[in-house]
Amino acid sequence: MKWFKLGLFLVIFSIFIYLRLTPILNQTVPYTYDQGRDFLKAEEIVRFHNLTFIGPTTGIMGLYHGAWWYYLLTIPYFFFNGWPMGFYYFMFLISTIGNLAFFAFLKKEFNFNTALLFLAIVSVSPYFIPLSFFASNNIITPYVILLLIAGTYYLFKTKNYFWLFLTALSLGFIHEFEVSFGIFIIPIFIALLLIFEASRKKLLTLKGIVFLLLGFLIPLLPRILFEIRHQFMQTKTLLSFFLKPKLHNPKAFIDVFNDRTMLFWSYFKSIFFNYSSVIALIVIVFIIFTLIKLRKKLTKYVFINLFLFLTILLFSVSLLYKDNFWSNYYEGIQYIFLFIIVSFYYLLSKNYKLFFTVILVLFIGISLFVFVKEIKNNNIEIKDFKAIDLAVNYLYDQTGKKDFCLRVYTAPVVPYTYDYLASYYSKIYKINRPIADFIDNKCWFIIEKDPFEFRVEKWKQENIPSQGKKLSFHKINKDIMIELWQQ
Repeated sequence: MKWFKLGLFLVIFSIFIYLRLTPILNQTVPYTYDQGRDFLKAEEIVRFHNLTFIGPTTGIMGLYHGAWWYYLLTIPYFFFNGWPMGFYYFMFLISTIGNLAFFAFLKKEFNFNTALLFLAIVSVSPYFIPLSFFASNNIITPYVILLLIAGTYYLFKTKNYFWLFLTALSLGFIHEFEVSFGIFIIPIFIALLLIFEASRKKLLTLKGIVFLLLGFLIPLLPRILFEIRHQFMQTKTLLSFFLKPKLHNPKAFIDVFNDRTMLFWSYFKSIFFNYSSVIALIVIVFIIFTLIKLRKKLTKYVFINLFLFLTILLFSVSLLYKDNFWSNYYEGIQYIFLFIIVSFYYLLSKNYKLFFTVILVLFIGISLFVFVKEIKNNNIEIKDFKAIDLAVNYLYDQTGKKDFCLRVYTAPVVPYTYDYLASYYSKIYKINRPIADFIDNKCWFIIEKDPFEFRVEKWKQENIPSQGKKLSFHKINKDIMIELWQQ
């Protein structure tokens, strides 16, 4: 039986690895404005020692995410010498370690079947797969949520105050990697800790308060230093946002309720592969059945109650915000949903072992189906990072790695994606970065497709000489064109 379980784990883990590693190996990973900007910031910190106390921008003007994301990126930058794909391998490593650690937690505190169900769902989930190769500050939040769940469990189970510190640390980092989620979850979670007796006894002591504050201080320290240096700029912005909100698209309460209901439904069904709505509906019925069946026994598992209440309160509080509520505001809430699902699976499977063995086999079967389907798909598109990297390398091949002029049009206006690759290759090839001024009366133009054609035409009129001559034309894919002009 031991070897059989090991075999099942290795099968699911292999599927987990394959579905995440393949896009990285094929270089078909997202590479957008945000990635280029953040990679350049990591370069500034490592190469030019330009430290910062604040991170990327948020949706609120004057409010920023925490600086920890930039410093986290310095790790792959240092070890991979700035190689762009190194950032994606680093994200893959974080994802693998995070999910394996939570698998080990579930196996130890619940049982093997519960842990395997978790891994089987995660391995082929349309939400969890992209997390493993998307380099963005908010993508770290889901893995911090896993840490929060485990820390809360041990906070209720043991008398060790370290777990209170870890809970506060997790909440602080959720705030720093996704400010909006932090704003919502921190007050709700602290209130819940005060409601439940097991945590309240630790929290309402001098030692508990010290551990709690210390846990918050570490992730928030760079932000605090930034605030002191800039006359509490973000604090004033946040207070103004709550006291004098400027709504871009205010909605009636019924519209807000419908919007949030659909949003939470999309969070929930995104966990499951294919026929997600049907599976999600079945799971909801299963949860309701569990609540009815084990309403007396649930008191023994107060941490599950806490996360149930947390989900309800996060939904309720979101109704107070009458503007657009973007899905990334609650980035990673899917892990909370999944934890509740596998917890109920564990509670019920004790009395209905055969039935829930069938459920586990079903999800293992789904994982195998997705794996086989993906192996048969050999169509590798030239897109995302691969397309942009091909464009930059084409220019270096055409210019013989000599100095050349380059102007880029990309829809986000600032071509951070190309700027970072140009900076990386200039370091690797030991040559100068391209400049925007014509060299020998010639200049290369990279033009990305824009749904608003008039913007492209306007840019061409402002950048390409009206009396110029097009010397060559090269198409990378349907979205990226390269032209060489002589003035």
